[in-house]
Amino acid sequence: MNRSNRHGIVGDSNPIHQVLRMVDQVAGTHATVLIRGETGSGKELVALALHHSSARAAQPFVVVDCASIHENLLQSELFGHERGAYTGAVGSKHGLFEAAHRGTLFLDEIAELTPALQVKLLRVLETGTFRRVGGTTDVHVDVRLVAATNRALEAMIEDGGFREDLFYRLNAFPIDVPPLRAHREDIPELARHFIRRTDTPGVEIGDAAMARLMAYRWPGNVRELAHAIERAVILCGSGPIEPEHLPPSLLHEDIAPARTKEESLLSLHELELRHILRVLDEHRGHREHAASALGISERTLYRRLKESQALHGLEPHHGGPADGAHPVAMEPLET
Repeated sequence: MNRSNRHGIVGDSNPIHQVLRMVDQVAGTHATVLIRGETGSGKELVALALHHSSARAAQPFVVVDCASIHENLLQSELFGHERGAYTGAVGSKHGLFEAAHRGTLFLDEIAELTPALQVKLLRVLETGTFRRVGGTTDVHVDVRLVAATNRALEAMIEDGGFREDLFYRLNAFPIDVPPLRAHREDIPELARHFIRRTDTPGVEIGDAAMARLMAYRWPGNVRELAHAIERAVILCGSGPIEPEHLPPSLLHEDIAPARTKEESLLSLHELELRHILRVLDEHRGHREHAASALGISERTLYRRLKESQALHGLEPHHGGPADGAHPVAMEPLET
């Protein structure tokens, strides 16, 4: 099996290989993992790959969407309840922490937890115990906790919306999942993967449609691509997928600018530097995240940025206030 087609993670780009390397490094430990990335980028697939690569693979993998369950119900879902704990609790119930005993509990959209539930979760992480709603005795569990978020938890801490101590417990081993626009080279294989998943034989993607897929910015990431391909397969019948079979957003909105004639004649070195600058823009000037997406070290990224200053027409950052780009600071890295 292709190393980059594991548990549904499709791609052969440096950013995807970097994610899988991180999964391999942490899978054999008991560390809590925080998976960060935009909506639709594949955070749950990364959590599942982590579970199946660990010694807990034969045990339960339990998923909880913290954003879709009301606070009062979520507390009961996570920790269970005793008989009579509240109106309608006619019997005791095990929670999802107990259901995930010896396995992995994946808390998606962790930023949506209320302050009260954040305190309860912190206690489980620190002691491995909790009490069911309405209970008086501690329940011990052996659970690998993996959390995910598409929000900036550091900013939430500053605003008082997320506990700093819980953040540091969750962030023991962070994994950043790149947005699709940061690994566009995987789009053709992803598109073919989603076609195969529809179980519709004979469908291919025409060159014009593929060009549209490659040019679009994909604000909804891999999930949006999957839905676009599913729609296109339905509309194209048994013929090739053409641009008219794609969602209107791909034809009229958010299309990345075409490469100019001048740019097409640049050397490979210059094209590489321009690509680095674009990736930095995508990550709002954050060098560590950009380096991870590019599959290079932060020190190599810094060296490339210094080299870019020597090339005619390239600046330390791409874009400016008009397009929302954040200039990249050129302070030297610590040794």
